[in-house]
Amino acid sequence: MKRYVDERFIPIATQQLYQDLATRSFPGVIFYMAVWAALILPKAEYFFAEPRIHTTLILTAIISASAITRLLCIYTFRIQFKNHNTCNGNILLLGVIISSLAWGLCSAQLIMTASFQDAIASTMIAGAGLCAGGLASLAPSRRFLICFLVPMLIPSSIAILLVGHPFSASYAALSGLLLCGLYGISGIQRREYFNALESQYELEEKSDQLAELNTLDPLTGLKNKRFFDEKMTDEFNRAIRDNSPISLILIDLDHFKKVNDLHGHLVGDECLKEMSRALKAKFNRAIDTLARVGGEEFAVLLPTIHQDQAMALADKLRKQIEQISISCEDCDVSLTASLGVSTLYPSEESSAQELFKRADLALYEAKRLGRNQVARAPATDDYSGVTGRSTSSC
Repeated sequence: MKRYVDERFIPIATQQLYQDLATRSFPGVIFYMAVWAALILPKAEYFFAEPRIHTTLILTAIISASAITRLLCIYTFRIQFKNHNTCNGNILLLGVIISSLAWGLCSAQLIMTASFQDAIASTMIAGAGLCAGGLASLAPSRRFLICFLVPMLIPSSIAILLVGHPFSASYAALSGLLLCGLYGISGIQRREYFNALESQYELEEKSDQLAELNTLDPLTGLKNKRFFDEKMTDEFNRAIRDNSPISLILIDLDHFKKVNDLHGHLVGDECLKEMSRALKAKFNRAIDTLARVGGEEFAVLLPTIHQDQAMALADKLRKQIEQISISCEDCDVSLTASLGVSTLYPSEESSAQELFKRADLALYEAKRLGRNQVARAPATDDYSGVTGRSTSSC
């Protein structure tokens, strides 16, 4: 597989391979039994006549049992994948070996039994047909194909050489040529199979990368407002199901418009990048969501975090922002931020918008108190004298 598929795709390609082999194997088992029936039934008066009837019945029972065993292996594989999401290819391989070995040995028995000499040609043709069918099903896996072809052809080839049939050398040579030819052809099919898989995975990877880019703010690398809104709703609903708290911190850089006006947008952009680095350093849980939700406004969504914890984290972040200093041509630019914290135990009567509104009011209060502050949302939805957010950022 390493010859055909990039290393980063090998685990998923291996899983897909085994699933495809399981899917392909089921019609293969039907074909397996159909070939045996086509060998026996058209000449039933021959195979079921004395002294051949007992051998025919025994061989039919062996072929049937091997087919049922292979079906059980396929079923076991699918159950394990469904219940445990594991792909144990050895289970499928066991079914392949049992069925092919059963056919090979039964064919050898027919060839070596004197009363079946008239059936040698049809037996060899049936085996060749099964090998061709096996190529169609098992070509993607070199290991599976070899474990099918060798037990299928070698026993009958040895048997026909031992009985001294007039064309035994020709039969054996043709079997060897068939084995080599089918193996060679399988390489082409295997390459096409894995090339198609790799193309599919590369397309999915690029699609995922594009989808990820659509969720990011290009300047800071944080999530954008659209993603944040969707994530906040999802996490809010999860908190309702889990009966757990959810906290939101809104951050607004103080007097950021003056930074842009006095030092230019390049310095302003660097301030935003430093802010995003500070957020990533402080909040690194996998379940936290960091986003840029406005020009100089940021949001941190904290599932399972209580208000006291959120307040402590917000104050640590405020102090860290105070340490940021951006060097420019004429001076160093320092930053401060105002932060609003809101925590809810969500219920069916509340909403994600309520969580955001409360944090928004708390942020307004932090700015009203003189900026470079952390304020928590009140017990109700409004402060005395507060009717909305200030629209000025300086």
